[in-house]
Amino acid sequence: MRSLRILWLWLSTSFRAAPGLMAISTVLVAARAITAPTQTYGVSRLVDGIAADRSSTIALGIAIIVGGLAVSFLADGLGWPLQDTAQERMAGRVHADLLDVTTGIPGLSHHERPDVADRLELVREKAWRMGVGAEVLLWAFGTVTNTITVLTLLGSVHPVLLLLPLLGGARIWSAYLSSTRQSKAWEDSMPQERLVDKLIEMAKDPRTGLELRVFGLGKVLLDKIFALQTQRFDRRVEAARWGGKVDGSVRLAFGLAYAAAIVWVVVRARHGQASAGDVVLVLLLAPQVDQMTGGIAQNVYWVGEVVRSFGRYDWLREYAKQNSWRSSVAAAPDRITTGIELRDVGFSYPGSDSAVLSDLNLTVPAGSAVALVGENGAGKTTLVKLLARMYDPTTGKILVDGVDLATVQPDAWRSQLSAGFQDFVKFEFTAREVVGIGDVERAADEGAVRTAVVRGDAESVIAGLPRGLDSQLGKKFTDGVELSGGQWQRLALARAFMRERPLLLLLDEPTAALDPEAEHRLYEQYASAAKIAAAETGGITVLVSHRLSTVRMADLIVVMHNGRVEEVGTHEDLLTAGGRYAELFELQARAYR
Repeated sequence: MRSLRILWLWLSTSFRAAPGLMAISTVLVAARAITAPTQTYGVSRLVDGIAADRSSTIALGIAIIVGGLAVSFLADGLGWPLQDTAQERMAGRVHADLLDVTTGIPGLSHHERPDVADRLELVREKAWRMGVGAEVLLWAFGTVTNTITVLTLLGSVHPVLLLLPLLGGARIWSAYLSSTRQSKAWEDSMPQERLVDKLIEMAKDPRTGLELRVFGLGKVLLDKIFALQTQRFDRRVEAARWGGKVDGSVRLAFGLAYAAAIVWVVVRARHGQASAGDVVLVLLLAPQVDQMTGGIAQNVYWVGEVVRSFGRYDWLREYAKQNSWRSSVAAAPDRITTGIELRDVGFSYPGSDSAVLSDLNLTVPAGSAVALVGENGAGKTTLVKLLARMYDPTTGKILVDGVDLATVQPDAWRSQLSAGFQDFVKFEFTAREVVGIGDVERAADEGAVRTAVVRGDAESVIAGLPRGLDSQLGKKFTDGVELSGGQWQRLALARAFMRERPLLLLLDEPTAALDPEAEHRLYEQYASAAKIAAAETGGITVLVSHRLSTVRMADLIVVMHNGRVEEVGTHEDLLTAGGRYAELFELQARAYR
């Protein structure tokens, strides 16, 4: 069943990408495939006509030869450009489909699991083989057409000669074994390949260049890359050598068998049991049969590669379907009236047995500003991801006004959110776009963008750019401007302000690169925006910060420890309680004093 699904995926993708081009190319490929063996038959008729002095047979032979030349000229002249265009469209279709499928997965689990990451890397790495799927499909069709023609001509001399192409099946078998072994070698070496790519990216990244040079890590990095590449290449070269030995042995055996067949036909001709044309036909078909079996062998390899690539693509589509949260069809709320409740929430990252969150119970009232504090690894960022519904809880529920968040359509819920993160993305667009994409529907609104810049305290950044909001960011571009870490962060904060009335504003240490004064000023901006959102939509602001002086303005402070909620209350309540929060606050206050 899965094999048929993969084959149908291959066929449908090829013809969906360029239906007209594929139909014409199929006809031309068939014409090209029968040309050579048909012309060989024409030569045999010409030889028989000359030997028997029959004008009609001579004319027939010449007509077949000339007709074959005309068809070949036409098929080659039109076929290759059409085929190349079909292949380009196929490649474009494949890459567009891959992007659509991967970006359509609503959660982040596929980024966290090594086994899934390996498969995704293989899909990405081998995507170009799906891109040539149209060419391989036409190639396979041409080979089948050529094979049928050659078998018909050999059978016309003597049925026993039909065994020769069948002996070529051994070469097809060897090609299959070789391609399977090489494919296995590629799959086994994918962890090394992914690591090499990461290390090479690290070596090229300006952000890591300083530490690499200060600590003299260049040689260490190169040695590690070389060792990993050696492991990878050794495995693949060994598979290639094995395939070469098997294929060479099979080709030698096939050549000996064909030589014996030619001798046998010559002997028959000398005894009057075959014509001179038959001898010429078998002699000229010998290289064609070798090319035919070689073509089939190559097709087996490439068909196998394309089928395996479409098999991985089919797996990705099925994975996306199974992880699409299709049952989440409830509409996202327009406002929050009571609040968000976490009930017995537990969470473990995919592929891990250790729980990041355990038995977490918390009620966040509508319209409140909540601060999450605690040591690194306490589970604060994970909780933020669950609230954004990047994951669903492993156990328990998150309820929004009593509705299970797992039943809400994820994109609809996220359209009601805004966020600022410590690990923000440096989008190398124009400054206007970097801010505007915080609300794609209003990205072209000049007033909205400038308001977000002011609220994100990024006016000084825009003022320092050569073309203001229209400046291209990133040194990779001509006239591109590189920003400091703090400047990038201010633009990321402005981006978070593009959505004016989010139901949930998530701030996961978004000011880590800023000084305490700038951070405090920004949090006052957030607090002001939160109060407006709270009054109009019951919006909730969730803030993660290690600077406890900045969380005092929060309505509710949640102290997390080892994936659990340890304390909940206002700043004054928690100081009075004298627990973990009071201890952490005193440590930081003492450091400032």
